[in-house]
Amino acid sequence: MESIDLDLNQKLPARLDAFRRLHRHTLDHREQFWAAQAKRLQWQTAFSCVVKEDFSKPMASWFCGGQINAAQNALHRIIKTGKEEAPALVFYQKSGETDTLTFNELKDNVLKLAAAFHQTGLVPGDRIALNLPNCPEFIVSALAAAYLGITYLPIGCHLPPSTVAEDVIASKAKLVIMANSSAYEEKKDHVLNVRALLDDRTILISDEKREGLPTFEEYMAKADPSGLEPACPQADHPLFAVYENRLADKHVGSVFPTGGFLVQAHASFDDIFNKALVQDIPQMIVNTLDMCSASTQAYGLWGPLSNGTGIILIDEEDIRVNTIERILNEQPNPALLCRPNLISDLREELGQEQLNTARRFPVIACCGNALPPRLVTYADARLVNGPERVVNLWVQNKSGTALLHSYPTPELNRPGALGFGALGVAPLIMSDFGEPCKTNISGNLVFARSWPAMPTATMGTTEHFKKTYFSKFPGCFFTYDGVRSDKDGFFWFMGRLDDSIKVKGQSLGASLIEGVLTAHPLVDEAVIISGQGNSGEDIVVFMVPRKTIQDEQTCINQIKDYIAEKIGRFAVPEKIIITDQLPKTPTGKLFRSVLRRVAAGEATLDERK
Repeated sequence: MESIDLDLNQKLPARLDAFRRLHRHTLDHREQFWAAQAKRLQWQTAFSCVVKEDFSKPMASWFCGGQINAAQNALHRIIKTGKEEAPALVFYQKSGETDTLTFNELKDNVLKLAAAFHQTGLVPGDRIALNLPNCPEFIVSALAAAYLGITYLPIGCHLPPSTVAEDVIASKAKLVIMANSSAYEEKKDHVLNVRALLDDRTILISDEKREGLPTFEEYMAKADPSGLEPACPQADHPLFAVYENRLADKHVGSVFPTGGFLVQAHASFDDIFNKALVQDIPQMIVNTLDMCSASTQAYGLWGPLSNGTGIILIDEEDIRVNTIERILNEQPNPALLCRPNLISDLREELGQEQLNTARRFPVIACCGNALPPRLVTYADARLVNGPERVVNLWVQNKSGTALLHSYPTPELNRPGALGFGALGVAPLIMSDFGEPCKTNISGNLVFARSWPAMPTATMGTTEHFKKTYFSKFPGCFFTYDGVRSDKDGFFWFMGRLDDSIKVKGQSLGASLIEGVLTAHPLVDEAVIISGQGNSGEDIVVFMVPRKTIQDEQTCINQIKDYIAEKIGRFAVPEKIIITDQLPKTPTGKLFRSVLRRVAAGEATLDERK
């Protein structure tokens, strides 16, 4: 195996031609590159080979034979570098108070909770569920689980109690950690409703006391971390799992390996937030993403902590300008991790005024949707020093980390672009016939080789995983995204190639919502169309009722309540249009183009002929 000369401690090249040479170098010497990245972390047992992969099965296993503890790499390893008193976790509460934990204090909390897990019988290989918002208890719980080799399952606070309970049961989690009811979209008695569906599971409450349920403090009260040994998980041991779809009694999702995910999250965060910048390097990162996505785990937890960067969390459903101003004034050079809707919300509140501070974010990283150029321009004028400081991250729950992204330097960023393939990762653009697309020709985004953070399928869904992602382009992983690349190698998003709609950062299949709607006694037919909102997609429903509707608004309210109950309030449509018939071709196919024009306000259903 040919050796390569690559200093991973050096800054990344700022010039486009030099960067493209480096990227090619990491692809030509992929195994050596990822082995070098892995050796930057602390391994309990060295890996014997870098990767074994076969997309015909499909199978990919990284850092075979190695043993690594993620929590030790995020805490103990960083403390040894002299950062024991540096802020690791800062929490801005609704009350206006701020809680801060240093790396030493975070480690002490993690070990005490890990001791409580151990004391109550949890062992490596067990699973716990975290139905928590952005709060310190989530970070502490995830780290404590990883310290013992326990797999954790983040469950979104936007989901209704029935779905939370189903996720817990499907994952076989032995413990559920929740917050008080105000943390959830389904606020009323959420915790009690989940508890009623899970009477055989232990439930912890992270903050206020609930009758019959122990709090975090009570659970840890008698725990003694002295003598507690860290687990030695194999590199492919599950670190965490994320459910994405819940169809036909199958919980479809992704299970992320400890070694591969930690290596790639560490490397990716370092490249984007540290090595791309010569100065003005962030010391903290503000995470505003929901905890239930892989992107949050990569860039709001494991990536920053394993690089010695502190995390800032905000206890607000709607983040306000004054909170942003406080953080910029009080914290040491914080970067911002967000979805485009946050920039749009800040623009709506702030208007043409400037922030009441001279400080700016050194980097704003957006994921969920590509940040449109108009919002980049606004962020440049109000939030960062230069449009290149706003970077896009292309992350799916099936990718784990950003496989495409831009960098916060002028030549390696363009407003609206997805950026380049990550170092050591080779994206391809294929036509529907399996041929490589030429420059500026739109096609299917695929990957012919695996990457370290690549997940496996959740229990019982291996065939679904294979059919969904590996059947259309044999030997390649299919992302269902349409992209093109320009002459300089920048990738540009051209649209989804399936029925997926992204709402508030959550991916929803239109067929899922349509199936729920047609089960309602008032609905005969229903079609979902995505409409363009201020910062992303909105859901628009066209509905044909089973019988004549006397009061349309009452009917609409009933349908919205039904969707909130069955899927979650985040999936409630922005608009429901009731019609006696849907526009169709003579062969019975829907005129979706007409519906999209109606949803956009460019036509009416009466104009369909």
